[in-house]
Amino acid sequence: MALIIPIILQPNYILSNIPSFYDDKRLVELLTINVFLITFILNKSTREGFCNTFQTLSNKTKSNLLLILSFILLSSFLSKNQNISYLQLSLYLGLFFLCFNIASLTRLNINLIQIIFLTTFFTSSLLYSTNSFTVYLASFIENIPMKWPEPFNGFSNIRFFNQYQIWSISLLSLPLLLYPKLDKRLLLFLKIIAIGWATLIFASDSRGAIGSVFIAMLLTLCVFKNHATPLLKLNSLILLTGAIAYLLLFKLIPFLLSNHVTMGWESIEQLGHTSDRITLWQFAIQYIIDNPWLGVGPMHYAYYFGPSHAHPHNSLLQWACEMGIPSTLLVLSLIFSGLYNWVKKFYRLTNSNSLYAPSHLWIGLFCTLCSGLIYSLVSGVIVMPLSQIMMALIIGWMLGIYFHDQESKPASQLQHIGFMLLAGATLITLTYTVLPSLLPRLNSYADLPYQDYPIIAPRFWQIGGIPH
Repeated sequence: MALIIPIILQPNYILSNIPSFYDDKRLVELLTINVFLITFILNKSTREGFCNTFQTLSNKTKSNLLLILSFILLSSFLSKNQNISYLQLSLYLGLFFLCFNIASLTRLNINLIQIIFLTTFFTSSLLYSTNSFTVYLASFIENIPMKWPEPFNGFSNIRFFNQYQIWSISLLSLPLLLYPKLDKRLLLFLKIIAIGWATLIFASDSRGAIGSVFIAMLLTLCVFKNHATPLLKLNSLILLTGAIAYLLLFKLIPFLLSNHVTMGWESIEQLGHTSDRITLWQFAIQYIIDNPWLGVGPMHYAYYFGPSHAHPHNSLLQWACEMGIPSTLLVLSLIFSGLYNWVKKFYRLTNSNSLYAPSHLWIGLFCTLCSGLIYSLVSGVIVMPLSQIMMALIIGWMLGIYFHDQESKPASQLQHIGFMLLAGATLITLTYTVLPSLLPRLNSYADLPYQDYPIIAPRFWQIGGIPH
């Protein structure tokens, strides 16, 4: 429930009194992570599921995770603003606990988790699409142009919507393949939701998101070959129909009827305006050259004067400039080995006729993760709160499926205590480091010292710079 609330409600409704869509989502993300951490500390069965899942990792993977944590700890200790660095580190650890809790739940019941998550994605897509097309219809009837933030209300930047959307758009075709015996009217309804979701990605004018999805689909086809054909054909048909619907609704019909519905619809340069990415990347590269081993510190791209944005819009450069090259290489090795072993296991289980989860699910999750990874190279996918929750969900889901058939390795009492202490330290550190920046926002935005924030762009909060 804690996970479903932000995914379904946060894109559509405001759940707090904080006058910022972005800060509102960050607060709910923190509450979600804290709920999982508290549950982990207090509930023995939750700890057992977590520890047993963690134990199934290879010794090399566990060593790499420990080395990454060590590098980030050292980088945080040597950074200019240790509180901000520890805040970022505790957030990463919180997402780590969240991810492995999802994995342990998935191992227990793949089918139930599959139904819950797919229902969650469709419900969220339905609510958001209904809101967006209602705004479009009202603008069309009144013959008035749509202005920001319509029809993408609920996000302080249109690209944050794309970063959220990228994690589900490749999965909305799955129920049509996994449950073909559903009532035909329900299947038609699901198709309409999927097409509406695809229409919005074209209406948002995000070349990066659209390109990432198509590149991921091509990569999936190359890797899974004929196994991926049914899913990719259906995905392509949905995207094509969405593109046609976009052209009809936002271009052709308004033009033929001389309707002004889209006349005020500004392009990506105005709605998703960022400084030239090459300039942002140059700053990141310079930080890497100056601090190759440990980086400038977690979240410290937002500390130094120069860039007009708090992150470089590139996950690889961001991690390298903030946490150092060795840590980045370790993360890359985990990503590539994870994807390689996912594909390798799929073929092994398929060839032995022992695939315990639907093949379309294996392929769809691979395509989704690749979409997110590719889009993160040109956008802040790993920065935004709702996208981080979705990323933890997808990775945790994949880990749970991957380790479903592997025998659990019971953790020792010492390991239980160690993880409980780590979860407690994460909870305390996350709470302690976030309070100085959270309390003024809860009280009044007028109390925030804007002059001390050199960067007015999202990072942890909507105001992205670190005061110093």
